[in-house]
Amino acid sequence: MAAHKSVSKKKKRRRKYRVRWGRLAILILIVLAIPTSLYLGFRYLFNPLSLKSDHYIAQYKETFNPLDNVKSVLFDSKENVTFNGTVDPETLGSTQVSYEYKGKKYPFTVEVKDIEGPELTLKDVKTDTTTTVTQNDFIESISDASQYSLRMDGNTDPGQSGTYKISISARDEFGNTTTKTAKLERKADTTAPTIENFEKEVTLLAGDYYKPGNYTVQDDLDQNPGLYVDSSALNTMVPGVYTVNYTTSDRSGNQKTYAQEVTIEENPDLGKKICYLTFDDGPSGVTQQVLDILTQYGVTGTFFVTAEKPEHFDMMKKVVDQGSTIALHTYSHDYSKLYASDEAYFEDLQQISDLVEQQTGEVSKVIRFPGGSSNMISADYNEGIMSRLVDEVEEKGYAYFDWNVDSTDASGNGVSVDQIVANATSGIGVDNAVILMHDTDAKETTVQALPQIIQAYKDAGYAFRPLTTRSTPVHHSVNN
Repeated sequence: MAAHKSVSKKKKRRRKYRVRWGRLAILILIVLAIPTSLYLGFRYLFNPLSLKSDHYIAQYKETFNPLDNVKSVLFDSKENVTFNGTVDPETLGSTQVSYEYKGKKYPFTVEVKDIEGPELTLKDVKTDTTTTVTQNDFIESISDASQYSLRMDGNTDPGQSGTYKISISARDEFGNTTTKTAKLERKADTTAPTIENFEKEVTLLAGDYYKPGNYTVQDDLDQNPGLYVDSSALNTMVPGVYTVNYTTSDRSGNQKTYAQEVTIEENPDLGKKICYLTFDDGPSGVTQQVLDILTQYGVTGTFFVTAEKPEHFDMMKKVVDQGSTIALHTYSHDYSKLYASDEAYFEDLQQISDLVEQQTGEVSKVIRFPGGSSNMISADYNEGIMSRLVDEVEEKGYAYFDWNVDSTDASGNGVSVDQIVANATSGIGVDNAVILMHDTDAKETTVQALPQIIQAYKDAGYAFRPLTTRSTPVHHSVNN
């Protein structure tokens, strides 16, 4: 009984202590809350806006955020603060501005200043023991609002194998510096460059044009290995088996020769003049008529196609099945679009190439520039683009063809049959006559003139062939 009373007294004492401490804690909170409330109330009434700095530094040539110097707004959003003044981040110097909030102004100074070093990204370099490297070899990207200078530190001397730490420092005209490090790995190069997908055997007809393969040469250390093609032993006019040597080389003196066996076969048309019937801008509603005529006369042609008539895409396969060549003209035929840049041209070319492969199952490498390589309209959109493209297309493995006989059927719709025949047959006497005609719905007179054109060249002893990458090139003079 006594033990029970003792426990009860202890519980009462603990309860009493908890009540006392709870009251004391409440009292302390009240005491602390009073000055806090007074402070917040004072701020709310007299100074609710806090700034980060009275002298704010804005980075030169970077977008200036007018509210970036606002530290906080008591019980409100920054968006309700008004910025007064003008700051030009393109101009160095200081200017007085202010914020306005609930009728009160908060003046401060904004100084436009360059305080950041150049943005610098480096890359590691792996090379041989003979090459002299420069700081630019290590720089992947660099930019700054002002002019900058570069400094490179580390062992960059050629001659020794090894791995070295290279430091690049970029310092702008205001003294801000960024320093990054990269790795230079040198090793002795004893491996010759290799040729990807090399063709060991090539077969041509006597009289065909031999075009060296557009091969990719790779080397483990030399980014620009050389390739020399020796075709001096090749005679494409005489049937037989010949060897063309492709020799790779790198800057360390490593070489490797790849032998290509070129077989020249008998050509029943050798010595004859050749007529190439070419048709631009199809397929169209008259393509089938053109194919029927070609088949009737036992000849073939070349169709430089576009994507302008989706309802006739199925004709592309029929062209191939007839034995003629499907070649690439343009996807859009929009001069302003495809001649806007080199990249735009090749994007368009890839689109029409993909379409032709989709429709025929074949990859075409025969092309004709819209307007021909001599066109001047491209200069309205990109100065000098044709001078670049004629080289670039061949580097990418394409063969481009212009024409040396113009039927003039593009001069208008309904050009008379007699005029088309007269112009198209003006090439009789030319060894390789490439005739320009058009395959569009409006060219009914071209279709009507075609039998007379074919017969005239047959009577003159011409053989008919479709253009291929091994046909003798017919190129205009480039004017842009």
